[in-house]
Amino acid sequence: MAQTAELTKQLEETLRRANTILFKHGRSVLIGMEISALQFNALLIIREFGPLTMGDLGKHLFVACSTATDLADRMERSMLVERIRDHKDRRAVRLHLLARGNQALDAVIIERQNFIGEVLEDYTKEEYVELLRGLELLAERMEMK
Repeated sequence: MAQTAELTKQLEETLRRANTILFKHGRSVLIGMEISALQFNALLIIREFGPLTMGDLGKHLFVACSTATDLADRMERSMLVERIRDHKDRRAVRLHLLARGNQALDAVIIERQNFIGEVLEDYTKEEYVELLRGLELLAERMEMK
């Protein structure tokens, strides 16, 4: 299928709208845990990439190193992460997830998965597989860019 500017615009708007709706459902869990959206994103990044320095966290979040450090301070006070000196380079300090950080991530992800499950309840297996296949293909191609 040839791409057009209008189809591309519609796809971007639809993905953004779906992401906003999904974000709101996860946010309801975070509010009860007193965790900000930025803290949640930081926790997700640490889970995905492993223990990170403040500088690496800042790069992943697109924030200044000082902002990442302030964020780490707040997350450490909330018992979401802990700072541990790197055993290979004692100058480096890395953020590691604590149990409460993992629990917050799991709670939000489960809430999001439950919501998606409710939305997809009326899909046929073929529709579900087609949607999943299309989204996987999109993600793969985006990762290659």
